[in-house]
Amino acid sequence: MAQDLATILWWWVTLLLVGIAGWPWSKKIFRGWPDRGYLMAKALGLAIVTYVIWIGGTIGVFPFIQASTWLVVLGVWYLGRRVSRGEKGISWKMIFWEEGVFLAALILWSWVKAHEPTINGLEKFMDYGFTRSILQGKYFPPLDMWFAGKPINYYYFGHLMMAALTRLSGMSLGYTFNLMLATIFAMCLTQSYAIGRQLLNKLPIAWAIGGALLIAYLVTLAGNLHTIYAFTSGYAGREDNPPPFWDLEFTSEVGKNYWYPNATRFIPWTIHEFPSYSFVVSDVHGHVLSIPLALLAIALLVNMFGRLREEINWKEYGLYGWISGLMFMTNALDGIIYAGLFAVLLIARNLQFSISNSQLISKFLNFQFFKPLIVVGMVFAVTISPFVARFEPFVSGVAVNCPPEQLANSKIGPIIFEGAEKCQKSPLWMMLVLWGFFVYCGWWYIAGAREKELSVESKLLGAFLVFSLLLITFPEFFYFKDIYPLHFRSNTMFKLGYQAFMLSGIASGYAITYELWRKKRVVWLTGAVILALLVMIYPKFAVNSYFGNLKTYQSIWGLGWLSSRYPDDAQAIEWLEKTLPVGEQPVVLEANGDSYTDFNRISAFSGLPTVAGWTVHEWLWRGGYEPIALRAEEVKRVYESIDIEETKLLLNKYDVRYIVVGSMERQKYPQLDEEKIKKLGSTVFTTNTLVIYQVI
Repeated sequence: MAQDLATILWWWVTLLLVGIAGWPWSKKIFRGWPDRGYLMAKALGLAIVTYVIWIGGTIGVFPFIQASTWLVVLGVWYLGRRVSRGEKGISWKMIFWEEGVFLAALILWSWVKAHEPTINGLEKFMDYGFTRSILQGKYFPPLDMWFAGKPINYYYFGHLMMAALTRLSGMSLGYTFNLMLATIFAMCLTQSYAIGRQLLNKLPIAWAIGGALLIAYLVTLAGNLHTIYAFTSGYAGREDNPPPFWDLEFTSEVGKNYWYPNATRFIPWTIHEFPSYSFVVSDVHGHVLSIPLALLAIALLVNMFGRLREEINWKEYGLYGWISGLMFMTNALDGIIYAGLFAVLLIARNLQFSISNSQLISKFLNFQFFKPLIVVGMVFAVTISPFVARFEPFVSGVAVNCPPEQLANSKIGPIIFEGAEKCQKSPLWMMLVLWGFFVYCGWWYIAGAREKELSVESKLLGAFLVFSLLLITFPEFFYFKDIYPLHFRSNTMFKLGYQAFMLSGIASGYAITYELWRKKRVVWLTGAVILALLVMIYPKFAVNSYFGNLKTYQSIWGLGWLSSRYPDDAQAIEWLEKTLPVGEQPVVLEANGDSYTDFNRISAFSGLPTVAGWTVHEWLWRGGYEPIALRAEEVKRVYESIDIEETKLLLNKYDVRYIVVGSMERQKYPQLDEEKIKKLGSTVFTTNTLVIYQVI
């Protein structure tokens, strides 16, 4: 690891400086927390800096270059110092301890990731391509590297956060892509720890710290009760219809037949991922990039609704609306989820502190209840307005799962009734395998409510669990309609369940810690500890499987595979990067291919737009198959048509400057007419198997 340590430490210095910029703001917001919000400072600083960069680049005030980015960091720090003047800080001892934990977590996951650093597979091409396109451009919205002439029609704010850190550090994205994953891991661990520490602040300090560590582990590294299958003979070959674990033979060879991704694809035709799985498979996707923002939102909720009867400042509502807006631009449903959670907590708070029905009705009539919602909603809308002005939604509405036959293929307002075949229900026993640990921990809150033993923190976390239950059950009745025919509720279950997992992890860790301290409900506690151990062993199987039992350290550099597997393409990408300065993004024509393949790697790794990219992804982003299908056919005609005039018209239509002829083009287009292409352009780059022609 010695060869990567300097790189990791330089990246950490960049994060430290962004955290210093956010620290004055954080200690003002979280002034009542044990660390005054120090562990939230990096996420908050990154959010503020990125938003200012985005606004400035969107309205054309300043370009996205290193100098302007550092000026933004300096400005955020300077204004924060003025705003937080007079606020108390914390001891240097606590800063060193907390920063040391963050650095240790960063180094740990960088070390783990370096055992399999390949930026290939799943959706890594997409995430790298988005970020590379942002870095190659100067203003926003960034260009879609797979749909020349159009901006990215996806939630890219999180990718901009990664690009901002990359720009600040001055490092190559080939390093920072993997370092960003390690960063989010470290943020997830430390932010969830900080939330747990605040929630458990009334306990003795040793218990509070121990409980906060448990919460951090459950949120960051735990899985679900699917690990019970690690103790069985497994169900290889039966993934489409998994059997109950009690029907399988239990074995002493624990984990031998266990395949860790099955914990996220257990219910047929669905996806139910969680942070630990994300940190292993290493896609730096929107739902992962949103984790620091989601934990920041949870911290704000704890800060607002964890205070007994104390009035909440309208500025706190505004800040929450802003964070929700950032989440929407990072992973859309997250913004909507946390806006909904805010409304639920607001209702609960008003019910709790209204001593009579008449008092509650009075609050509704004089808009005391609606004022916070209006503030959050208005700030949310203003925050996202520059984004949605250039965004075309690819979700067409809310559809009913298992619609009545008499309403099939109809629509009532925003509610869609598809065909009666669109019916998927999750077996209860499968739901309990996935969520049984959290459901069990919820009993603690129910028992406490009956005995009137719940503190304000416990009531808040009980609301988290109730809201999580709503998120989990929503896909059983409704789903957000997109393009997928068989996996029609997958994205809905995925995005809602992801947030339910984090919220429930915090609540469950709190319940176990509190009951360990009290030692009252021994039977419940015994069951909770057993279930907790089952979910906590998930990383043993996932990490060892994906990272080769951590036996072979490679490098944090993620593009080594490209140089070894496609050396000519790697050289071409390097030539394009050196030839074209930041701000110049000409169209580079290359063969397009199916999603999740190695096609379109030139555009993905250079950040330069091509005419047509991954088919299914653009199908989703452009709201239909026809736009990408038409472009794919036109790309084929450029390479294979013998009509030179038609080819010129197509090249002009998309303003193509460079044409790539390499192994993928020859594979995809067997009738490729390279002699025609030579007549249309001059050779500007060549290797053994790849040539780049510049269109004349």
